[in-house]
Amino acid sequence: MLRDYAQTENWRLLDAALEDFIDLPPRLSLIGFTELTPDSFVWKIFDGETVYYLYAEDYVPSLGHVKERIQDFWPDKIELTFIPAKSPIAFEDSMPNKLAEVHKPPMYEYEFAKFAAQSGYDHVFLLKSNEKI
Repeated sequence: MLRDYAQTENWRLLDAALEDFIDLPPRLSLIGFTELTPDSFVWKIFDGETVYYLYAEDYVPSLGHVKERIQDFWPDKIELTFIPAKSPIAFEDSMPNKLAEVHKPPMYEYEFAKFAAQSGYDHVFLLKSNEKI
């Protein structure tokens, strides 16, 4: 599970999560990582050209929630664009939904499903930033 990165710092977990959205670039640099809560995590990653934010959380009420949490992590004014998951899964079929005892569907769940990958208990999102490094 991607959340295991918090204990292991295993880059393969990040690679696997990124591959759910994009083809892996030849080079990746981790700019930042934080455990926002015991159940939500954000990584800031740079591929030499583009800055990405990888976000994982078990309960995500909306896509707007994801952007707000990233802004909490990196509060500078940045423009974030969701990258669609390569293999979207309907919310009701997702492992985070099936593994939860109670899980309220997110706002606009069909739009949500286009951008949500999964890793164990967590929904995972990749967002592209307009930042320049």
